[in-house]
Amino acid sequence: MSQIRRSQFLTTYGPGAILEGVNGPRVILSPELAGIFQGDPTRFEITDQRLSQGMLDGAGILRLPSNAELGVPETKYIYKTRRFPSWSLCTRHNILYQKTMHDEKACPHCPPLKDSWEAWREASRQAIRFVRACPAGHLDDVDWAGIIQHLQSNCHPSWLRWYGSGALKNITIECPLCHARINLGVAYSQDWFCSGRLPEKEGEGTTTPRPGCNEKARIIQRGAANLRIAEIETTLVIPKCDSNLHRLLQMSAIRNVLVFLGIPVDKNTFITGLSNLVQRKSITQTTLNEIASYQEGEILKAIGEVLNVSIPHDAYELRRDEFHELLNAATHGHPPEPPKRPGDVPNFEINQQAVRNINLHGKTLLRITPVSRLRVLMVQRGYRRIPAGQIANAQIVDAAFELPADPGRKWYIGSELSGEGIFIDLDVAHYPQNRLLLDGVVAQRWNHAWHNSQDYLGNSLMMHDRHQFHPVFVWWHTFAHRLINALAVDSGYSSAAIRERIYLDIDEKTGEADGGLLLYTAQPGGDGTLGGLMALVPEFERVLERALHNLDLCSNDPLCGEEKFGPGKYNGAACYACLLVSETSCEHRNMCLDRNLLLEHLP
Repeated sequence: MSQIRRSQFLTTYGPGAILEGVNGPRVILSPELAGIFQGDPTRFEITDQRLSQGMLDGAGILRLPSNAELGVPETKYIYKTRRFPSWSLCTRHNILYQKTMHDEKACPHCPPLKDSWEAWREASRQAIRFVRACPAGHLDDVDWAGIIQHLQSNCHPSWLRWYGSGALKNITIECPLCHARINLGVAYSQDWFCSGRLPEKEGEGTTTPRPGCNEKARIIQRGAANLRIAEIETTLVIPKCDSNLHRLLQMSAIRNVLVFLGIPVDKNTFITGLSNLVQRKSITQTTLNEIASYQEGEILKAIGEVLNVSIPHDAYELRRDEFHELLNAATHGHPPEPPKRPGDVPNFEINQQAVRNINLHGKTLLRITPVSRLRVLMVQRGYRRIPAGQIANAQIVDAAFELPADPGRKWYIGSELSGEGIFIDLDVAHYPQNRLLLDGVVAQRWNHAWHNSQDYLGNSLMMHDRHQFHPVFVWWHTFAHRLINALAVDSGYSSAAIRERIYLDIDEKTGEADGGLLLYTAQPGGDGTLGGLMALVPEFERVLERALHNLDLCSNDPLCGEEKFGPGKYNGAACYACLLVSETSCEHRNMCLDRNLLLEHLP
């Protein structure tokens, strides 16, 4: 089986995804079946109240452990998968078959192999490249025998003949008993019964009841990008809960005690209470010792901040809170005083002395703020399957799971990333004239979509986030994509490694909005990155010039430049040649972009 990074488990793969291995395709099982969280899983817990309480309905977050943490050699797998799909195609005899017997044969017409293990491996390597999926998220083998209209009522073949190759319309599938046929191109374009199966919820060698589903399934290639689209929640760790002590106090077991008992009267009382958690194996002795190493005043202050943290109700509130903290740190810096303990570095750091104001073309003053340290949390909330472009009916399959050691508690797989970034805003608080007051034909189209979002959100993946239609959001989002490509030239990072985070604060009464963007790069681990982004801040004028240079030109013009946003469309003037970036960079799936809007209001 091919190896995947833990970050790939969130952005690309995860439960329900199909991996291509040397011995055939495998489906990734749900974590409770994967055998990876044995013993005490809380040692792998990631803590963040804003994300857990606000966006995940109180569920906990666990990171995937490494082989080293589990004491397993790097060459050994630690996460279980299962064979899928189960139908195979023997190209030697053009036989479509499903191996079910523990014998030495794979293809019914091929000679026996040396043992049953080798026969199963051969059948897996010959796995058919087609599966069936429905918009509700179910996945199953194609009912190959069932899609044929048999000429005999009792016709139940164990294998089928496969004629033709190349285009789907050139392939025919035939029953060897009644000789009824179906064209694969015709079958590919039709709706089929959905079994309601979720193979990631089935352990190897087991089956579960398949209740059926009201949605219609479609045949789709197992490697198609739309077979599984991850839904990811991301948050930036912000003041005031950005220290290592705050992270420890937000552990599920400790926070539950704090919520129930409130702020303790003194340090000794609190440490005594935590000792009971150690005895119940809810936390480790190492965690207790680390908390106890802090002074009483530090502990009590941090407890108060943890208990009073603002919990957002949706993604817009979560980002708006981050935006306000970034604005405050850009003005005053953070942290206000150096850490008192060696190695106790903050998870969020801005040196106010390094902040710059740039007036590029005498129009708008841009404030460029280097963020020397940041911590980002990513959680895969679920995924969608969109066969045959059925976006409107696509439902999110929840990726939550429960563990035997903690029944009744939901968990999600997440990842901690540390790095650096550049925050850009207009400093409207000090320079009100900088506020974006977008007008013109292009801005009016987007403003109409913001006011009438019900006419635009139906056939999209925006999850009813109407604020992404606001022209100020589109302006910042478009600007961010141009900057990502410009930064990739000098920063030492590829454009795929630079990520965006777009901020918006809207006055619902007037429709006016303030906004900004954070471009950052991050990687797993606590050391972060090497400062390639921050090093460009002293000469950021060159980056801005490159980002805005030739904005009015695109190799796909005039088709690209003449594109107009409207109902049923995701973008205005935007294509791969001028604006679209890697999916790892854009949090909004390259939607709500318009080069013409930025052209009409150059900074």
